[in-house]
Amino acid sequence: MKSSNRDDGWLTGRLYFNRKDKRAIIKRPQSGFGYTMNLGNKWTWIFNIIFVIIIIILVSVL
Repeated sequence: MKSSNRDDGWLTGRLYFNRKDKRAIIKRPQSGFGYTMNLGNKWTWIFNIIFVIIIIILVSVL
């Protein structure tokens, strides 16, 4: 029987990948503070790609 615990998606205690979890931003339960992104969520990848494009544009302009 599969556990219903949401900790199933944690990789190495820092990365979170769970396609069934719809949240894009997850609070880290191990450290007590801080947040991480759910790498199984498509919106996380879209945000990361846009962020990298903006950084590349800024670096090339400056």
